[in-house]
Amino acid sequence: MDEKELRKTLEIQLDTLRRNLEVVSLDVLKTKYKKPYDELREKICKAATAYTRHVALSNIRIRHSLFDEAKTYIDAAIQQTQCLKKISNAAFQRQDMDEIEALAHTLRGEIEQSLHYFYLQHMCLLVSHECINDPQKVPEIYNKATSCIWRDGAWQPMEDTGMDLLLSAPVIHELPPADEADKAA
Repeated sequence: MDEKELRKTLEIQLDTLRRNLEVVSLDVLKTKYKKPYDELREKICKAATAYTRHVALSNIRIRHSLFDEAKTYIDAAIQQTQCLKKISNAAFQRQDMDEIEALAHTLRGEIEQSLHYFYLQHMCLLVSHECINDPQKVPEIYNKATSCIWRDGAWQPMEDTGMDLLLSAPVIHELPPADEADKAA
């Protein structure tokens, strides 16, 4: 499902909870209507998880072969965040979809910030045939983790480095995080 469909599914579940709470108290839902209430809570949890996962992780560029390494950074960001608890509160206490969306985007920012250090470890210089043939041509900065090259002030996808030479380079702190390639792609 795409983001719109995931959002719509969650909105429907939150609206059902909101309407139920307008008719009966939470205590009555938890006791007299326990089974349907628990089923609705489960649906909301699944929908909120799917929506949050999509917003927080979709289109983050990571080379498949490096995913296990990147996953440790992603998992650390998720373990440290307060966003998931706040998303749960926004869903079950206020049924506020806009707040859930904002928190999911905040979580994405936290994950991207965590991945910044991972991306820095995979920076290198791309020495093309043109660089070898023309000593005046400067090698370009390439990120092996994202398969992106720094050109014209932005990270641009470049999947195939072909016969070019990749040289490890010292970490460069002046460039924006490699995850900005997602925005350019």
